[in-house]
Amino acid sequence: MTAIVFFLMAPQESHDMQRNESNNAGSPLSKTNYAFSRQELNKLTKMLRDAGIEEVIKLPKIALIGNQSAGKSSLIEAISQIKVPRASGTCTRCPMEVVLSSSSQPWHAKVSLRPSKEDPRSPVSSTIDFAETYSKEEITLILRRAQLAVLNPNKPFDAFLELDDEQCGKYTPMRRFSNSTVVLEINGADVDVTFIDLPGIISNSDDVRVLV
Repeated sequence: MTAIVFFLMAPQESHDMQRNESNNAGSPLSKTNYAFSRQELNKLTKMLRDAGIEEVIKLPKIALIGNQSAGKSSLIEAISQIKVPRASGTCTRCPMEVVLSSSSQPWHAKVSLRPSKEDPRSPVSSTIDFAETYSKEEITLILRRAQLAVLNPNKPFDAFLELDDEQCGKYTPMRRFSNSTVVLEINGADVDVTFIDLPGIISNSDDVRVLV
């Protein structure tokens, strides 16, 4: 497997990234052939991963890895310009794939679920549509619902679609970790890139599972 790993050790790095991202807004490269090729490659990688190609060959990827509270969520927010869930028990318990695509169209986000083989709800197709939104303010709650959905394999995915913030906060997940992936696609982003946020490294736990 080819991978570029961002290993975070301090929150300060995320603030530096946020400043750099702001400075790069409206880059002259955004209208070049290079930018177009980057967009198409990003789409192709997403399509291959959704088709389950990684059962045969591992695709190149960027992974965010680090200790809990090292700044992974802040870095994701700086790059994607959204607020990710930070609630205990959900935000670091399953991988999240973030697919950012630049576009002249209005901002739009789609959240899908890619169940692992161990999930009894795993369908023939490898990716399940979960929810969509045109509002950045709604995406945090949608992600909380999606993360709870993959952490509770004993319930149908759509059982989590209408949960509010309070209900999500009171929900006790069946599993503490999951190999299933929450996929966030954003059109109208400032950059074209795909990366994967992995659960934080935990020093002590009675239910630590290796995520691959």
